[in-house]
Amino acid sequence: MGPVSEASRVRCFEVGRGDLGVTRVTESELGPPGPGEALFEVERFGFSANNVTYALLGEALRYWDLFPAEPGWGRIPVWGYLRVLASAVPELPAGRRAFGLCPMASHVLLCPQRAGRATFTEGSPHRAGLSSVYNVYAWAAPDRRGGDDALVVLRPVFWLSFILDDYLAPRVDPDSRVIVTSASSKAAVGLAHLLTRRGVPVTGLTSARRVAWAEGLSVYDRVLGYDQVGALPAGPATLVDIAGGAALRAEIGRYLGRPGGVVIAGGTHGETGPLAAGSFSAPQRIRDRAREWGWPVLEQRYQAALEDFAAGARAWLQVRRHHGLDGAARVYREVLTGSSPPATAHAVDMTLSRPG
Repeated sequence: MGPVSEASRVRCFEVGRGDLGVTRVTESELGPPGPGEALFEVERFGFSANNVTYALLGEALRYWDLFPAEPGWGRIPVWGYLRVLASAVPELPAGRRAFGLCPMASHVLLCPQRAGRATFTEGSPHRAGLSSVYNVYAWAAPDRRGGDDALVVLRPVFWLSFILDDYLAPRVDPDSRVIVTSASSKAAVGLAHLLTRRGVPVTGLTSARRVAWAEGLSVYDRVLGYDQVGALPAGPATLVDIAGGAALRAEIGRYLGRPGGVVIAGGTHGETGPLAAGSFSAPQRIRDRAREWGWPVLEQRYQAALEDFAAGARAWLQVRRHHGLDGAARVYREVLTGSSPPATAHAVDMTLSRPG
C-alpha cells in the first residue's frame, strides 16, 4: 500500500442538478482505502459537449449515480487518466495508470474487481446495474509528456461516432444519404468521417457561424445552417440527431416528407425529454457488440478506426490544456454556453496544479 497522507484532501467540481449553471468546488478529508478499495489520483481528463449531455441526462440515465454527491448536487463524469496512489487491492500496485471514467476531481476512490492484464472493473455498490461500458477501466501506458492530450478527448467522443456508424451500416446504403445535426461537434465529425469512408453522402446541419468551418473539414457533401433546412435536397434520408432538438426534427420532417429513419443520439441543444424516452443507446450497442465479437476484437476495430480519424483530425484539432479545477470550471462554462470553438479540444491537467 502506498502513502495516503498527500491525498487526504480531495477537491471536486460539482454542478447544481436543478440548474447546471450553478457550480461549486468542494473539499473533503479522505482516509486510507479500506479492503478492496484503491485511491486514484486524477492526472488528466478531457471535456466536451458529450460531458454536458451526461449532465443533462444525469437523472434519466443515472449518470449522477457514477460518482454520488450531496442531495441537489452532481458530479459530471469525465474520461481521463488515473494513477493508483494507494491500494488495498493486491493486483493494483501504487503507480499504475488506467483510463476510464472519473469525476472532475483531484482524486477518486474506487472498488476495483476482476483486475486482469488489460482491464479491471469498478464494483462500488452505487454503480450496480449501470452499463459495463462505464465500469470497465483499461490499463494505460506510462505518461508520454502530454502525448495523451488529443486522445483523452477524442477516444470517448469517437465511441459514439464508431458505434453509430456500426448501427447505420446495415440500414443505410450508398444510394441514400444521412443528415447529421450538430455537425460541428466532434462526435458528428467522426461519424461523417466514417460514413464518407463507406461512400455514404452526408449533409451536416449546424449553427450559421460554424458552417464555413464544418465545410472545410471535407467530410460532408454539404453543410447548411439551421436556418437553411428548406435547402435540404429532396428524397429519402436518415436523420441522425446529435443536437437533440424536437422542433428541428419536426422541421426537417416537413421539408423531407418522411425521412428514411430518425436516430436521436445526443442533446447538445439541451432537450432531455425525447432523449430519455427513445434515444439511441451507445452503451447498449457497445455491450451487444462486445458480447458478439468479444472485447478484444471490438477494442481492436475501434482503435484502428480511432487512429485513422485522429490522423486526419491533427490538421484541424487544437488542443488546449487547462490546469486544475479552476481551469475545469472555465472550460465547463465555455462548453455549456456553446462559446468553445469547434476545433478546440479541452484537456484538464490536474497534476500541474498541485504543489510539489
